[in-house]
Amino acid sequence: MPRLSIIIPHRNDQHLEETILSVLENRPRDCEIIVVHDGSYCDPYQLDDEVVYVQEEPNSTVVELLNAGLMAACSPVVCTLLDGVVVSANWAELALTRFARAEVAAVAPQLQLGRSVVSGIGASALHNVTKLRSGRVESKDSSAAAPTLAAGFYRRKLLLALGGWNDEVGAGCADVELAFLMSEFELNCECEPQVVVHAAAESIPSRNSKAIRELAGIAAANGIASASFSATISSVIIAAFTGTMSAALAWSSGLSNARVIREVTERRTYANKQLGALRAAASIRIYSESETAPAAAKRKAA
Repeated sequence: MPRLSIIIPHRNDQHLEETILSVLENRPRDCEIIVVHDGSYCDPYQLDDEVVYVQEEPNSTVVELLNAGLMAACSPVVCTLLDGVVVSANWAELALTRFARAEVAAVAPQLQLGRSVVSGIGASALHNVTKLRSGRVESKDSSAAAPTLAAGFYRRKLLLALGGWNDEVGAGCADVELAFLMSEFELNCECEPQVVVHAAAESIPSRNSKAIRELAGIAAANGIASASFSATISSVIIAAFTGTMSAALAWSSGLSNARVIREVTERRTYANKQLGALRAAASIRIYSESETAPAAAKRKAA
Protein backbone atom coordinates (compact mmCIF):
# COMPACT_ATOMS: atom_id res chain seq x y z
CA MET A 1 0.00 0.00 0.00
CA PRO A 2 1.38 3.46 -0.88
CA ARG A 3 1.34 6.02 1.91
CA LEU A 4 0.03 8.89 -0.27
CA SER A 5 -2.41 9.08 -3.18
CA ILE A 6 -2.16 12.30 -5.24
CA ILE A 7 -5.45 13.04 -7.02
CA ILE A 8 -5.44 15.39 -10.00
CA PRO A 9 -8.86 16.03 -11.64
CA HIS A 10 -8.80 17.15 -15.27
CA ARG A 11 -11.44 18.80 -17.47
CA ASN A 12 -10.03 20.25 -20.68
CA ASP A 13 -7.56 22.47 -18.82
CA GLN A 14 -4.31 23.35 -20.54
CA HIS A 15 -2.22 23.15 -17.36
CA LEU A 16 -2.44 19.41 -16.62
CA GLU A 17 0.99 18.49 -17.99
CA GLU A 18 2.60 21.26 -15.94
CA THR A 19 1.05 19.82 -12.77
CA ILE A 20 1.94 16.20 -13.60
CA LEU A 21 5.52 17.12 -14.49
CA SER A 22 6.06 18.96 -11.21
CA VAL A 23 4.67 16.00 -9.25
CA LEU A 24 6.79 13.46 -11.14
CA GLU A 25 9.94 15.56 -10.66
CA ASN A 26 9.24 15.98 -6.93
CA ARG A 27 7.48 12.70 -6.23
CA PRO A 28 7.26 11.71 -2.56
CA ARG A 29 8.35 8.15 -1.81
CA ASP A 30 5.67 5.44 -1.68
CA CYS A 31 3.01 7.41 -3.52
CA GLU A 32 0.59 6.89 -6.38
CA ILE A 33 -0.50 9.58 -8.84
CA ILE A 34 -4.13 9.40 -9.99
CA VAL A 35 -5.37 11.56 -12.86
CA VAL A 36 -9.15 11.50 -13.14
CA HIS A 37 -10.57 12.87 -16.36
CA ASP A 38 -13.86 13.07 -18.25
CA GLY A 39 -12.58 11.38 -21.41
CA SER A 40 -10.84 14.52 -22.61
CA TYR A 41 -7.28 13.31 -22.01
CA CYS A 42 -5.40 10.74 -24.11
CA ASP A 43 -2.01 10.52 -22.32
CA PRO A 44 0.13 11.88 -25.21
CA TYR A 45 3.36 11.27 -23.28
CA GLN A 46 2.58 7.61 -22.46
CA LEU A 47 2.86 7.98 -18.70
CA ASP A 48 0.59 5.07 -17.80
CA ASP A 49 3.54 3.28 -16.16
CA GLU A 50 3.82 6.13 -13.66
CA VAL A 51 0.30 7.54 -13.51
CA VAL A 52 -3.02 5.82 -12.85
CA TYR A 53 -5.65 7.18 -15.23
CA VAL A 54 -9.29 6.96 -14.23
CA GLN A 55 -11.85 7.88 -16.88
CA GLU A 56 -15.26 9.11 -15.74
CA GLU A 57 -18.39 10.13 -17.61
CA PRO A 58 -18.21 13.00 -20.11
CA ASN A 59 -19.16 16.36 -18.58
CA SER A 60 -18.26 15.20 -15.07
CA THR A 61 -17.68 18.15 -12.77
CA VAL A 62 -14.40 18.81 -10.97
CA VAL A 63 -16.03 17.74 -7.71
CA GLU A 64 -17.29 14.48 -9.23
CA LEU A 65 -13.80 13.77 -10.58
CA LEU A 66 -12.28 14.39 -7.15
CA ASN A 67 -14.73 11.96 -5.55
CA ALA A 68 -13.91 9.35 -8.19
CA GLY A 69 -10.22 9.77 -7.38
CA LEU A 70 -10.96 9.41 -3.68
CA MET A 71 -12.71 6.09 -4.34
CA ALA A 72 -9.84 4.87 -6.54
CA ALA A 73 -7.11 5.81 -4.05
CA CYS A 74 -5.27 3.09 -2.10
CA SER A 75 -3.50 5.20 0.54
CA PRO A 76 -4.41 6.26 4.08
CA VAL A 77 -3.69 9.86 3.08
CA VAL A 78 -4.85 11.58 -0.12
CA CYS A 79 -3.71 14.86 -1.60
CA THR A 80 -5.68 16.95 -4.09
CA LEU A 81 -4.02 19.13 -6.71
CA LEU A 82 -6.11 20.95 -9.30
CA ASP A 83 -4.87 21.50 -12.85
CA GLY A 84 -2.30 24.27 -12.81
CA VAL A 85 -1.05 23.71 -9.26
CA VAL A 86 2.73 23.24 -9.25
CA VAL A 87 4.78 21.64 -6.46
CA SER A 88 8.49 21.78 -5.63
CA ALA A 89 11.08 19.68 -3.80
CA ASN A 90 10.03 18.03 -0.52
CA TRP A 91 6.57 19.55 -0.84
CA ALA A 92 4.70 16.68 0.86
CA GLU A 93 6.93 15.27 3.60
CA LEU A 94 6.17 17.76 6.36
CA ALA A 95 2.45 17.46 5.73
CA LEU A 96 2.61 13.66 5.89
CA THR A 97 4.54 13.79 9.15
CA ARG A 98 1.60 15.55 10.79
CA PHE A 99 -0.67 12.55 10.13
CA ALA A 100 1.36 10.49 12.60
CA ARG A 101 -0.88 12.16 15.21
CA ALA A 102 -4.35 10.65 15.36
CA GLU A 103 -6.10 13.98 15.91
CA VAL A 104 -5.06 15.35 12.50
CA ALA A 105 -7.79 14.94 9.88
CA ALA A 106 -6.40 17.27 7.21
CA VAL A 107 -3.42 19.49 6.46
CA ALA A 108 -3.64 22.73 4.49
CA PRO A 109 -0.51 23.77 2.59
CA GLN A 110 0.33 27.35 1.74
CA LEU A 111 -1.21 28.14 -1.65
CA GLN A 112 0.59 30.95 -3.47
CA LEU A 113 -1.45 32.81 -6.09
CA GLY A 114 0.87 35.44 -7.54
CA ARG A 115 1.66 37.75 -4.62
CA SER A 116 -1.18 36.42 -2.48
CA VAL A 117 -0.77 33.47 -0.09
CA VAL A 118 -3.67 31.61 1.53
CA SER A 119 -3.67 28.71 3.97
CA GLY A 120 -7.09 27.11 3.59
CA ILE A 121 -10.70 27.91 4.40
CA GLY A 122 -10.62 30.20 7.42
CA ALA A 123 -12.34 28.88 10.54
CA SER A 124 -13.59 32.37 11.43
CA ALA A 125 -15.12 32.83 7.96
CA LEU A 126 -17.63 30.06 8.64
CA HIS A 127 -19.34 32.29 11.18
CA ASN A 128 -18.98 35.56 9.30
CA VAL A 129 -21.85 36.34 6.92
CA THR A 130 -19.95 39.25 5.37
CA LYS A 131 -17.02 37.01 4.38
CA LEU A 132 -19.27 34.22 3.14
CA ARG A 133 -21.37 36.65 1.10
CA SER A 134 -18.26 38.13 -0.52
CA GLY A 135 -16.69 34.72 -1.17
CA ARG A 136 -13.48 35.82 0.61
CA VAL A 137 -13.26 32.84 2.91
CA GLU A 138 -9.60 31.87 2.63
CA SER A 139 -7.37 32.15 5.68
CA LYS A 140 -4.15 34.16 5.56
CA ASP A 141 -2.90 32.99 8.94
CA SER A 142 -2.40 29.61 10.62
CA SER A 143 -6.10 28.95 11.29
CA ALA A 144 -8.04 26.85 8.79
CA ALA A 145 -11.12 24.66 9.04
CA ALA A 146 -10.23 22.75 5.85
CA PRO A 147 -7.84 22.97 2.90
CA THR A 148 -8.90 24.77 -0.26
CA LEU A 149 -10.10 22.59 -3.11
CA ALA A 150 -6.97 23.54 -5.08
CA ALA A 151 -4.53 21.77 -2.78
CA GLY A 152 -4.91 19.80 0.43
CA PHE A 153 -4.04 16.63 2.35
CA TYR A 154 -6.72 14.47 4.02
CA ARG A 155 -6.96 11.31 6.05
CA ARG A 156 -8.84 9.22 3.49
CA LYS A 157 -10.99 7.20 5.89
CA LEU A 158 -12.33 10.33 7.54
CA LEU A 159 -12.96 12.03 4.20
CA LEU A 160 -14.93 8.99 3.04
CA ALA A 161 -16.94 9.09 6.28
CA LEU A 162 -17.90 12.67 5.47
CA GLY A 163 -19.09 11.57 2.03
CA GLY A 164 -16.18 13.15 0.17
CA TRP A 165 -16.93 16.52 -1.39
CA ASN A 166 -20.50 17.60 -2.05
CA ASP A 167 -21.02 17.09 -5.79
CA GLU A 168 -24.40 18.86 -5.62
CA VAL A 169 -22.52 22.16 -5.40
CA GLY A 170 -19.86 23.58 -7.68
CA ALA A 171 -16.09 23.68 -7.31
CA GLY A 172 -16.37 27.29 -6.14
CA CYS A 173 -17.83 26.29 -2.77
CA ALA A 174 -17.35 22.53 -2.27
CA ASP A 175 -14.32 23.22 -0.05
CA VAL A 176 -16.36 25.62 2.12
CA GLU A 177 -19.14 23.05 2.54
CA LEU A 178 -16.56 20.46 3.59
CA ALA A 179 -15.06 22.98 6.03
CA PHE A 180 -18.47 23.36 7.69
CA LEU A 181 -18.70 19.57 8.06
CA MET A 182 -15.21 19.26 9.50
CA SER A 183 -15.90 22.07 11.94
CA GLU A 184 -19.25 20.55 12.96
CA PHE A 185 -17.58 17.27 13.92
CA GLU A 186 -14.44 18.88 15.36
CA LEU A 187 -12.12 17.30 12.80
CA ASN A 188 -8.77 19.01 13.09
CA CYS A 189 -7.18 20.72 10.09
CA GLU A 190 -3.63 21.97 10.58
CA CYS A 191 -1.77 24.47 8.42
CA GLU A 192 1.73 23.62 7.25
CA PRO A 193 3.48 26.89 6.31
CA GLN A 194 6.59 25.11 5.05
CA VAL A 195 4.64 23.23 2.38
CA VAL A 196 4.12 25.77 -0.40
CA VAL A 197 2.41 25.06 -3.73
CA HIS A 198 1.96 27.55 -6.55
CA ALA A 199 -0.93 28.16 -8.91
CA ALA A 200 -2.05 30.63 -11.53
CA ALA A 201 -5.17 32.49 -10.43
CA GLU A 202 -7.10 31.22 -13.45
CA SER A 203 -6.54 27.64 -12.30
CA ILE A 204 -8.54 28.17 -9.09
CA PRO A 205 -12.35 27.78 -9.13
CA SER A 206 -14.04 31.15 -9.05
CA ARG A 207 -16.35 32.13 -6.21
CA ASN A 208 -18.67 33.76 -8.74
CA SER A 209 -22.38 34.59 -8.42
CA LYS A 210 -23.36 30.93 -8.80
CA ALA A 211 -20.96 29.97 -6.01
CA ILE A 212 -22.28 32.81 -3.81
CA ARG A 213 -25.84 31.49 -4.25
CA GLU A 214 -24.69 28.04 -3.20
CA LEU A 215 -22.68 29.45 -0.30
CA ALA A 216 -25.88 31.14 0.91
CA GLY A 217 -27.70 27.80 0.89
CA ILE A 218 -24.80 26.18 2.76
CA ALA A 219 -24.85 28.99 5.35
CA ALA A 220 -28.62 28.65 5.76
CA ALA A 221 -28.36 24.87 6.24
CA ASN A 222 -25.76 25.46 8.96
CA GLY A 223 -27.84 28.11 10.74
CA ILE A 224 -25.45 30.95 9.91
CA ALA A 225 -27.95 32.97 7.86
CA SER A 226 -31.67 33.02 7.13
CA ALA A 227 -33.96 34.15 4.33
CA SER A 228 -35.84 36.57 6.59
CA PHE A 229 -37.04 39.89 5.17
CA SER A 230 -34.87 41.91 7.56
CA ALA A 231 -31.75 39.91 6.65
CA THR A 232 -32.41 40.48 2.95
CA ILE A 233 -32.91 44.24 3.39
CA SER A 234 -29.75 44.51 5.52
CA SER A 235 -27.80 42.65 2.84
CA VAL A 236 -29.02 44.99 0.09
CA ILE A 237 -28.28 48.13 2.14
CA ILE A 238 -24.73 46.97 2.89
CA ALA A 239 -24.22 46.08 -0.75
CA ALA A 240 -25.37 49.52 -1.86
CA PHE A 241 -22.62 51.12 0.22
CA THR A 242 -19.90 48.63 -0.66
CA GLY A 243 -20.58 48.22 -4.37
CA THR A 244 -21.31 44.50 -4.12
CA MET A 245 -24.93 44.49 -5.25
CA SER A 246 -24.63 41.49 -7.59
CA ALA A 247 -23.13 39.35 -4.80
CA ALA A 248 -25.85 40.51 -2.39
CA LEU A 249 -28.62 39.59 -4.82
CA ALA A 250 -27.02 36.19 -5.47
CA TRP A 251 -26.72 35.64 -1.71
CA SER A 252 -30.33 36.64 -1.05
CA SER A 253 -31.67 34.30 -3.73
CA GLY A 254 -29.51 31.45 -2.44
CA LEU A 255 -30.73 31.62 1.15
CA SER A 256 -33.88 29.74 0.15
CA ASN A 257 -32.14 27.24 -2.15
CA ALA A 258 -34.03 24.13 -1.01
CA ARG A 259 -31.87 21.74 -3.05
CA VAL A 260 -28.59 22.85 -1.49
CA ILE A 261 -30.07 23.11 2.01
CA ARG A 262 -31.52 19.60 1.76
CA GLU A 263 -28.29 18.09 0.44
CA VAL A 264 -26.13 19.75 3.10
CA THR A 265 -28.49 18.60 5.84
CA GLU A 266 -28.53 15.02 4.53
CA ARG A 267 -24.72 14.97 4.32
CA ARG A 268 -24.48 16.08 7.92
CA THR A 269 -26.79 13.25 8.99
CA TYR A 270 -24.78 10.74 6.94
CA ALA A 271 -21.46 11.97 8.34
CA ASN A 272 -22.74 11.79 11.90
CA LYS A 273 -23.64 8.14 11.44
CA GLN A 274 -20.43 7.18 9.63
CA LEU A 275 -18.11 8.99 12.02
CA GLY A 276 -19.94 7.47 14.98
CA ALA A 277 -19.33 4.00 13.55
CA LEU A 278 -15.64 4.76 12.93
CA ARG A 279 -15.08 6.08 16.42
CA ALA A 280 -16.93 3.19 18.02
CA ALA A 281 -14.80 0.68 16.13
CA ALA A 282 -11.60 2.70 16.69
CA SER A 283 -10.76 1.79 13.13
CA ILE A 284 -8.92 4.91 12.00
CA ARG A 285 -5.58 3.58 10.81
CA ILE A 286 -2.50 5.74 11.35
CA TYR A 287 0.39 5.45 8.94
CA SER A 288 3.68 4.86 10.69
CA GLU A 289 7.02 5.85 9.20
CA SER A 290 8.43 2.55 10.49
CA GLU A 291 6.12 0.54 8.26
CA THR A 292 7.29 -0.51 4.85
CA ALA A 293 4.82 0.27 2.13
CA PRO A 294 5.14 -1.88 -0.99
CA ALA A 295 4.50 -0.18 -4.25
CA ALA A 296 0.88 -0.13 -5.34
CA ALA A 297 -0.11 -2.76 -7.84
CA LYS A 298 -0.24 -1.30 -11.31
CA ARG A 299 -3.79 -0.40 -12.29
CA LYS A 300 -5.12 0.75 -15.60
CA ALA A 301 -8.40 2.61 -16.00
CA ALA A 302 -11.00 1.72 -18.54
